[in-house]
Amino acid sequence: MRKLLSYPMDEMSPGWPGNPKVEIKAYTNMSEGDVNNHFEVKFFNHFGSHMDGPKHFNNDGARIAELPVETFFYDRPLLIDLPKSYGELVTREDLEPYAEKMKDADLLMIRSGFSDKRKSDPEGYAGNGPGFTGDSCKYLMDEFPNLKGVAMDWISLASYTNIDEGILAHQYLLGMFHDDDYMVIIEDLNFASLTNDTLESVIALPLLINGIDSAPCTVVAEIKS
Repeated sequence: MRKLLSYPMDEMSPGWPGNPKVEIKAYTNMSEGDVNNHFEVKFFNHFGSHMDGPKHFNNDGARIAELPVETFFYDRPLLIDLPKSYGELVTREDLEPYAEKMKDADLLMIRSGFSDKRKSDPEGYAGNGPGFTGDSCKYLMDEFPNLKGVAMDWISLASYTNIDEGILAHQYLLGMFHDDDYMVIIEDLNFASLTNDTLESVIALPLLINGIDSAPCTVVAEIKS
């Protein structure tokens, strides 16, 4: 069985404050007499469920379409519950109790429960979400070489209310301080009803556009029946 973890994109989806949202308009429309339907879609590449590639905060890093295809397939995902509310940060101390499990994982999935705010408080979800400290991401990079990515159920690795920590967190995971080593960052996902007992694998496929750092992605989990 498969479960969709990413959100369908629409014009009402919350986005990082000040960034463009998606614009959708009909190019041809059968209900208006055209022979078929076409749509023109304009979107910001960090809007909705998306994957940050190394180039996002590391100018020497790879662009999203340059990443090896193996980057997008995770056979040993680990889901951990770290309840976080408005503006709260994931710290190294939050992660340390899971160190043994993280050693074998290739994708770390953090469930904060904050995804509930995506519908009930979209403004707070976008502008006052949780985030990571720089030190927590340094810890992940230093100690867990099997990890290929970090995913979360809120809008960004960075909390809008603590930008400095968020910048440092991105820089660590995207390889600025670790030569060619990096982890992709998968933001704005839905982990409701997932359990480690039934979670088998995850696929996260970004839209491959040459020249850009990051892109929207479709994320699907394989679940034991």
